[in-house]
Amino acid sequence: MVLKSIKRKAKDYIFRAYDNMDTDAPARIVFSRFPLPDETFPLADKKAVLESDIMRNLDDGGGRAKKALVDHVIATMIDNIAAERIDLQRFFAECVERIEDLDYDGNEVKTADDFFRHLPGEAAFAIGLEAYEYARQSDRFKAEDKKKLD
Repeated sequence: MVLKSIKRKAKDYIFRAYDNMDTDAPARIVFSRFPLPDETFPLADKKAVLESDIMRNLDDGGGRAKKALVDHVIATMIDNIAAERIDLQRFFAECVERIEDLDYDGNEVKTADDFFRHLPGEAAFAIGLEAYEYARQSDRFKAEDKKKLD
């Protein structure tokens, strides 16, 4: 069997947000690599309440131990909610080579650091999420029978 690529993603991505495609020189994000299928760039790591020091050392210490447990459960829930969010800054740092033809408020945006330093948070999130969704799209492959050379 031979795998043949039918459609490969382009490393240069022209984003659609803020009518970028309608300009004379649309800005583009140039990827150095695309994420592997299991890379999700979580904002935080998931945690388990039962594996914490508080649970291991929980005694009948009264109200303080119960309050510590409740505080720990709430903090763990917050961390686990954050673990479902995408760390766009980490994604850009690891996968984006450069940004071309993007200026904001007199600042030229060329790197991942520039992108998050100069763009307003909402714009960085909208463009970043669009780039992330594009990068996560799979290349499409087709299999063919291998031809024997005689």
